[in-house]
Amino acid sequence: MFIGRKDELKQLENIYANEHSNVLVIYGRAGIGKTSLALKFCEKKHYIYYKAGDVSEAEQIKGIEKAVIEKMDQGSDSKTVLVIDEFRFAATPELKSRLIKLIKEEQTYGRYMVLLLSSSVNWVENSMVGENKDFVRFITGIFKIKELSFAETVEWFPKSTASDCVMIRAILGGVPRYLKLWQENRRIRENLLSLFFSSDAPLLNEAEYLLKLELRELGAYNTILTALATGRNKLNDIFEYTGYGRAKISVYLKNLSEMDIVEKVYSVSVRNAENTKKGVYRIKDNFLNFYYAYVFPNMSDIETDNGKYIYNKLFVPDMGRFMRKSFSDVCREYLEIMSKYKKLGRNYNEWQSWYGKKGILDIVGQDSEKNTLVGMCFYSDKAADFDQLDEFKLLVEEAGIRPKKLCLFSKSGFEPELVRYAKEENIMTVSLSDL
Repeated sequence: MFIGRKDELKQLENIYANEHSNVLVIYGRAGIGKTSLALKFCEKKHYIYYKAGDVSEAEQIKGIEKAVIEKMDQGSDSKTVLVIDEFRFAATPELKSRLIKLIKEEQTYGRYMVLLLSSSVNWVENSMVGENKDFVRFITGIFKIKELSFAETVEWFPKSTASDCVMIRAILGGVPRYLKLWQENRRIRENLLSLFFSSDAPLLNEAEYLLKLELRELGAYNTILTALATGRNKLNDIFEYTGYGRAKISVYLKNLSEMDIVEKVYSVSVRNAENTKKGVYRIKDNFLNFYYAYVFPNMSDIETDNGKYIYNKLFVPDMGRFMRKSFSDVCREYLEIMSKYKKLGRNYNEWQSWYGKKGILDIVGQDSEKNTLVGMCFYSDKAADFDQLDEFKLLVEEAGIRPKKLCLFSKSGFEPELVRYAKEENIMTVSLSDL
């Protein structure tokens, strides 16, 4: 199944149409769909594909010679696409020298479009240039492949409700490798038990596998990620939970940030700065956020087949807290689309949040003139009522924001009286059915 990536495919086709040879880097976390994108693009084109492994240089050269160099010599009248998957393992002097010749000597070798794929975000963004100074000047473009959007997740699961799709996204993120494992004909509980909460679950050790690709001292990273996933978002909170020194924690957080796993988020600038938290850390990757909240801390119960206990006693009661980040991301995506198509009255193009000492305003959008939209998201099985609206208004007042527009999002809809009041006051109300 291939869903989404329309913009990426269009960009690749535009570059392919260029009459000269070119080299592109396509990177993103493991499972994000880089190979699927490349092979989809290669359909009906002459192409060569090579998947590099983490082997000795001598072994790599043998593989490259057989799978790439021999086929390169065969040539083609049309532009050939050469895909080197996990290029960092294959970046031998011999291959780089051959690629440079391809680009510089088109009349001899024909025209090539070289796609260099990498699952190491950290390597591409921080090490690739330094390690390949002789070659990087020939790279004509770098594309970072991100997770599928919520709209694409809905497209992936056409028979699922919007509520289920929000939940799937919170657990698996928009990572195609994981989405392929989710069985739409099963309930969420059954999927979680089979994918995570059983001793033979296919994703039971996935997170640690991802980290081992690039990190040492896995125990320290596991501990810090567990702290973040369970709501400890300030440096001091992590210090108290882990017992590690603050300087050590800062180094680990920096490494996780470079891998695109953790981010430090800052509040939008507001009048009442004294009521604002200076900055909080959070796990950016939805899959890892779920894993370190419910899977990693409960390995003993999972290995002894007590997965039902984890689901019923740990996950379900905590669902409101856990789902808030993902639900607010989906709501923000909705507002971005509404703004793009001029449905909000103004073009809001900057999106942030406000982290206050008494609560969070999930969405703060601003236009070029600093007019502000504020949104708050409630994930509960109960319809939102005036208590939620009062909480919302109180936080807006705490922040000192004077919004042009207020937006309320609720998983379970709104009490009728609140809907009537919102219409009178021009407050936007959005339920899951609207999404």
